[in-house]
Amino acid sequence: MAEASGLLSEHLFFQTKARLAVVIAVLSSHMVLPAAQAEAVDEYTIKSVLTLNLIRFTDWPAEVFKGNDGTVNLCVLGDDAVQQAFTLIDKKRVGDRTLSAHNINTGGSQLGQCQVLYVSMETNNITQWLQESHKRPILTIGETDGFLGQGGMVYLKMADAKIHLHINLKATKAAGIWISARVLKLATIFNP
Repeated sequence: MAEASGLLSEHLFFQTKARLAVVIAVLSSHMVLPAAQAEAVDEYTIKSVLTLNLIRFTDWPAEVFKGNDGTVNLCVLGDDAVQQAFTLIDKKRVGDRTLSAHNINTGGSQLGQCQVLYVSMETNNITQWLQESHKRPILTIGETDGFLGQGGMVYLKMADAKIHLHINLKATKAAGIWISARVLKLATIFNP
C-alpha cells in the first residue's frame, strides 16, 4: 500500500510539473516583444525611473494632499510600451507617500486626482491635456520638442543615447510646485 501511495504521489508531482511547464511556455510566448517595442520599453523604463526620482525631489502646495489617502497619483498618457514601463514604479515609496500610476488615455477630466502627468511622444491633443492640467498644481512631464513652450514643466529630451532634463521654472512656479535645487543643477532651464 505504501508503494502504491508513493507511486501516486510521484505521478501527481510529475503531472503538476508538466502543467507548470505548459503554463510557463504559454505565458512566455505572449510576452515576446518585437525588437522595436522592446527597445521602447527599455527607453521608457529609464524614463519611468527618472520620473520617480524627479517626483521624490518635488514639493507641492500642502492643500494638494489634504484628504488624500497617502498617495502621489501619477497619470500616464501613452501606448502599451509606455504603460508597461510605468507599472514598474507603481507602489514605490515617495517620502511618506506611495506612488500610484494610472493609465488615463481617454480624457482630461480624469486629471482631478493627479499630482503628476506624464505625456508620452505618442499622445494626441497635448495642448488640450496641458490646458486642463494648468487648472491644478500638477507636475507635467513630457518628451516632445514643443512641450515646454506649450506650458509643460519638465521635458525629457533624448539625444546622443542620453536623456537630458529641461525645466520650465516659470510654469512650475505658477503652479506652486517646487523642484529641488539638486535637480535644477542637473537640468537646462527653459526661458520662454
